[in-house]
Amino acid sequence: MTAVLYYGVFVGLASVISFEDWRTRKIRNRLIVAGLLACAGGLLVLLVNSLLGWRHLRFGPLGEYSLPLSFYPRIAAHFLLSLAAAVGFWRWSVWPAGDAKFFTLAALFAALIDPNLPGFPSLLFLILLINVFVPAGIVFALETVVNLALKVPLLRGVDWPKWRKAKVEMAAIRVREMWPYRGEYLVLAVNLFALFFALQAASARVRPLIPEPWGSLSVFVLMFAFWDALTVVLRNKKVGVAAFAAVVLAVPAGVLLLGMDAGKLLLAAVRMTFNFGMLLSVGRVVFAWIIERDSLRELHAADLKYGDILSDGTWARLGAEKDLAGKMDERYVDGLTHGDAATLKAWLAGRATRDYNVYHTIPFALWIFLGTLLTLSCRGSVVSAMAPYLSQAQEAFCRK
Repeated sequence: MTAVLYYGVFVGLASVISFEDWRTRKIRNRLIVAGLLACAGGLLVLLVNSLLGWRHLRFGPLGEYSLPLSFYPRIAAHFLLSLAAAVGFWRWSVWPAGDAKFFTLAALFAALIDPNLPGFPSLLFLILLINVFVPAGIVFALETVVNLALKVPLLRGVDWPKWRKAKVEMAAIRVREMWPYRGEYLVLAVNLFALFFALQAASARVRPLIPEPWGSLSVFVLMFAFWDALTVVLRNKKVGVAAFAAVVLAVPAGVLLLGMDAGKLLLAAVRMTFNFGMLLSVGRVVFAWIIERDSLRELHAADLKYGDILSDGTWARLGAEKDLAGKMDERYVDGLTHGDAATLKAWLAGRATRDYNVYHTIPFALWIFLGTLLTLSCRGSVVSAMAPYLSQAQEAFCRK
């Protein structure tokens, strides 16, 4: 009965949040606070039941259903992990503040609705993230494929030899530009190897929830999404030295104390590093040339409003304008502030805006809502649920 009540409150509240986010691109703080108060009230009722159950007492319906007292430090750990992930995504400019707060609330509701979800408490937040991002990524990828298919007739007019020559020259220029930073790239490779070695060593615990190869693929997708933020840490020389030392110490310690197969783990880490490098190279090219370009819209001064997100190139060009120096705030993942929107709108009045772009953003609260529902229904990651069907499709393709 309690789980049904929590489920109903969550579905009702999340539906309102998702609808408002879709319509206004805004998640109201009062709705988040209302959800947190509902969770706090529910936790208080559960705690009273647990205390009564511990004392073998009942007062009407109170004490009839109780959770062990160990549940409360566990849900606190789950809440803190979910909050840390959400704040990290906000700081890394992946989510605006509203989405980060809504994810934390949804994660808390999920644990209250079903305290026996696989991965609770230490891995449930990661399963929720996978269930949010993987379906969204599939839909966005299909949308991109459809858009590309519609543009195929336009490719007939492309001068392909000239296009190929231009791209080869561009690649050569990029290689020359990157050469002075070869030391940083070496540190990056060492840190990546150490990270994948640690993941391989910890995979025994995660594998029942996210079977291979889908577990590695999920990690790759998440790392790709947050790559710009990760490189700040992975290119740090001190981190590289510490990572190398950690691997050197972990291998003999693991062999002597845990009996692990060090050679197998090292080979798997090398393979993961190479595979991720290939995915990153191809993925960033596809993202930069196709997906990001497809998400750009021309900026129209008359339509500019609070919350619009300017493209990277537009921010760079506007930052070089002396007339705007000191008049605009810092760049936020939430988009333009009211003041920045008004300032920029006045500055653009009467100017040509063809070189300025905004990103066509998609409200993400709905995907957080659907990802939470998927977690509750699948009782695990959507990747794990899809694995048998994907394996069957792979076997059928190989037989052909």
